[in-house]
Amino acid sequence: MTQGPPPSGISARRWTLITTLLHPRTADFWLYYAPRNGAGPQQLRVCERSGYDFARLTWQSCAECRRGHVMKIRVTDEWQRQGYGTRMMARAMRGCESYTWTTTPQFEDGQRFFPALGAALGTGFPADKSCEHNAVRGGGYAEPRLEGPPALNAGV
Repeated sequence: MTQGPPPSGISARRWTLITTLLHPRTADFWLYYAPRNGAGPQQLRVCERSGYDFARLTWQSCAECRRGHVMKIRVTDEWQRQGYGTRMMARAMRGCESYTWTTTPQFEDGQRFFPALGAALGTGFPADKSCEHNAVRGGGYAEPRLEGPPALNAGV
């Protein structure tokens, strides 16, 4: 596989170190992007060795309202139906399982995914807006942190 540009927020040198020396046999890399200033959206990206992010989840959570809100989820066609969306949601919901979760009106794949995920969790993901506390946009993302993939049955 051809090495492309590294994922956003990671230098080419650091990406080469991660993919060749630290994790030479890893097939996919889970990168967590925290909000830069503690407020605003969070993001999880799953990248192949080339640096291409084939799965991405953007969400916000609010401890005050006890709400979580999925802003966008995407899994490229060839990686769908392999548990990436479910595992990304398990990661987003970690520590916020008792929150009320909503999502934006989704495209066709998301319109099928969220009802199925909601049935598995015994909850729904109605289309709604984020809470007023999250209406203030954050200042971008902090440097991404490499994480291990959540277990397929983690929380779901």
